[in-house]
Amino acid sequence: YLPIILAGVVYGPVYGGVAGIVQDLVGFFLFGIAHGYAFHPGYTLNAALYGILPALLIRASIQGERKLFHVLNYVAAAVLLGLSTWYFFDIDAVYSRTLDASAKLLLSGFALFAALGIAALNFLMRKAGGRFQPSKLIFAVVAMYALTSLFLTPLWLFSVNPGYSIWLNLPLRLLKMPIEATLYVLILLPDLNVFDKLDRPS
Repeated sequence: YLPIILAGVVYGPVYGGVAGIVQDLVGFFLFGIAHGYAFHPGYTLNAALYGILPALLIRASIQGERKLFHVLNYVAAAVLLGLSTWYFFDIDAVYSRTLDASAKLLLSGFALFAALGIAALNFLMRKAGGRFQPSKLIFAVVAMYALTSLFLTPLWLFSVNPGYSIWLNLPLRLLKMPIEATLYVLILLPDLNVFDKLDRPS
C-alpha cells in the first residue's frame, strides 16, 4: 500500500483512490487468477481507502492539529504497547497456524519495540514542519491499518469463509500492527520529505 499512500498524499485523494483501485485490479488479473483466487471488491475498497483517507486527513486543516495528533499518537502507541506486553506474557492467546511458540514470542517482542518506536518517532518529529506533518502521517498510517487490517479485512475473510474466526485471529493482527505501521512511517517520511523539497520553488 505504500505507493498508494504516496500517490494520495502527494497528488490528492482522487489520484490516490484511482491508484489503489488500479493496483488491486492489476494485481488480481496478473497473480490472483493464476493462483485460483476469486475476486472480492472488499479488497479493492481497502486499497482505494489507503489512497483516499490519509490524503484527506493530511490535507485537512484542523485547529490545534499539531497538539491533537501528537496526543492521539501517544495514546495509540500506549495501547499497542500495552497489548504487545500482554501477549508477550500470555503468548498462548495468540493463535497462528504457522508460527510456533518461540516465533510468536519473538513477534510479540518486535511488536513491543515497534510500539515504542511509534512513540519515539512522534516525539522526535514533534517540531518538524513542511507540507506533510509527520504527526498527521503517523496517525493516518496507524488509523488506516486499524481500519483495514483489524476491521475490514477480517470481515471480507468471514464473508468468503463463515468458519473464519475474527476474534481468534485478532491477537496476531494486533501484534503485526505496530511492526508494519512503524515500517510504513519510516519509509514514507523520507519519501515525502523528498517530494516536499522537489515541490518547493527554487
